[in-house]
Amino acid sequence: MKKNILIVGGSSGVGLELARHYVSEGHNVCVTGRTEPDLPDARFFPLPITASSADLTEGIDRLVTSFTGINTLVYAAGFLQRGAIDTLDEDALLTMTNVGLVAPMMLAARLKPLAPTPLKLMLITSSSGYTPRPQEPAYAATKAGLTMLGASLVRDPGIGKVLVVAPSGIQTPFWKHTGEDTGTMLEPRWTADQIVDLSGGAFKYKYAKILRNPARVEVVEKLDNDFKSMD
Repeated sequence: MKKNILIVGGSSGVGLELARHYVSEGHNVCVTGRTEPDLPDARFFPLPITASSADLTEGIDRLVTSFTGINTLVYAAGFLQRGAIDTLDEDALLTMTNVGLVAPMMLAARLKPLAPTPLKLMLITSSSGYTPRPQEPAYAATKAGLTMLGASLVRDPGIGKVLVVAPSGIQTPFWKHTGEDTGTMLEPRWTADQIVDLSGGAFKYKYAKILRNPARVEVVEKLDNDFKSMD
């Protein structure tokens, strides 16, 4: 069955690899991001997310009007932010909150009543969501919040399957100019393949970590439609 799949944060990295996969399967794919990827068979919608809530609201409303009948929302937007809490100004904190939490909440709120079938969610978080780091206070908080958002939304009868995946460092432009050694990080194509595999089969909610050294997948929690553990 051909589906309409929205991938937020699909200009590069895992989001782009997921877009390539779903396009190759014949689905209708819309990718958002700051820059247009080299993916002619997918639609592109520019959606830069900043500290402005007004701009975010306008952009999401235009997106939902432009690409309709969405079956699946893949939220893979990333925004690197480092610094002790007293070094992050209001714009930095608002931008991180909008990217990490407000945008996916707004999208779920708008897409749920419009979806032709119960809306499927695939939320890509990070190991920072369960590993506290002193230089990533806002980043870690939003990633942990995104995990809990997925766990809460799956209990809404109007929402379909929910997959929450927390990769542990991926080789993407995310790290450009940071001096970070990406040699041991996860490869984007491989990571996307694991996410696709995790999304298949019968379940209502699944939370998984994608770890490195060695690269591997750990399913932390899996629930069926009655919210009973399937592990």
